[in-house]
Amino acid sequence: MQQEELTEFIKNYKPLMTSAERISAYLSGKRVDHLPFSIMSTNRIIANHLNYTIRDLEDVDKLADIIQFKYDEYKMVGLSEELSLRTIGEAVGSKLVFPENDIDYVEEFVMEEAFDMSKIEMPDPYTNEVLTPKLARAHELKKRFPDMGIETELAGPISTAAAIRPINKLLRDLRKQPEEVKKLLDFCIEANMAWAKAFKNEFGPTSVMVVDPVGCDDILSPKQVQEFSLPYLKELLRRLYELNGIKPNLHICGHTNKQWEYYKDLDIDFYSVDNCEDLEECKNVIEDKLIVVGNVPPVEVMRYGSIDDVIEAVKVCIAKAADAKNGYIAATGCGSPVGTPKENLDAFIYAINKYGHDAKLGEMPKELK
Repeated sequence: MQQEELTEFIKNYKPLMTSAERISAYLSGKRVDHLPFSIMSTNRIIANHLNYTIRDLEDVDKLADIIQFKYDEYKMVGLSEELSLRTIGEAVGSKLVFPENDIDYVEEFVMEEAFDMSKIEMPDPYTNEVLTPKLARAHELKKRFPDMGIETELAGPISTAAAIRPINKLLRDLRKQPEEVKKLLDFCIEANMAWAKAFKNEFGPTSVMVVDPVGCDDILSPKQVQEFSLPYLKELLRRLYELNGIKPNLHICGHTNKQWEYYKDLDIDFYSVDNCEDLEECKNVIEDKLIVVGNVPPVEVMRYGSIDDVIEAVKVCIAKAADAKNGYIAATGCGSPVGTPKENLDAFIYAINKYGHDAKLGEMPKELK
């Protein structure tokens, strides 16, 4: 496909509904203009397009520009005040670095040396110097876009722990002092729930996205998953559901196929699967209980691929999962890297329109039958 043809398509792209209206109608069994889609970290792509840096996403004025652009161009709606994988770690004393045009990382862990629970205190979102500004920014976004819903995102317990204790030491601790690690995991559940409760108090019940990369099969053994990851993740998800009356959602980076059967027993609506896994295999395991989400490669395809690479990858994913019993949301397998070109975002949306046209839950689109 030529760039000029794609540009003309986007210029004339006039979706019949907003992203929120589409997914609501689709999941209720109604036929919609095209399959729902979710391109993780879309804000980074639009920031680059508008000549903003990743750090500029913290500027509420520039973030508002991005939100407005997404609505004007694609009718994407929805606000989110996210806790990164490292936010709770920072809130309890880990030192983070925020590069100008890349994601944050931990420079010094609060439990860098000894495993010492006395080094951390439960953060109060209303007084904590890291969390309180996030609540204030969420209020400002809601003030500017009152008709848009607002959600939040947080890290799973063991991924939160990895922002408090270096992961190489944390993995050693699983063997040498497992009971201490379990105390830390309980703390991580409570810290995330403190944020979730404050968020509900301020904005009402909402769905919560939980991201838990440390819980993948590439990092933990099956035994460690069963002892240190799944029980705590399950408890966090249960409590989020109990708090909001809305099931949270789950994304785990990396290989997770050894765990898919267990996810069906979690209090979640959808599972977002990384592109390193086969989307059809995942669908076949979880479709009877969960909405399937995924899994166009964000790096090889979205960041470095051509327009045609993106279109083909989206087509393949739709062909593998669009007929999922509980629904399918076309998405990237993980967050879009810094530098992902806007034309590849446009190509993704073009492919959704072409191959996911006239979509209905449980059906393969006509274009691919």
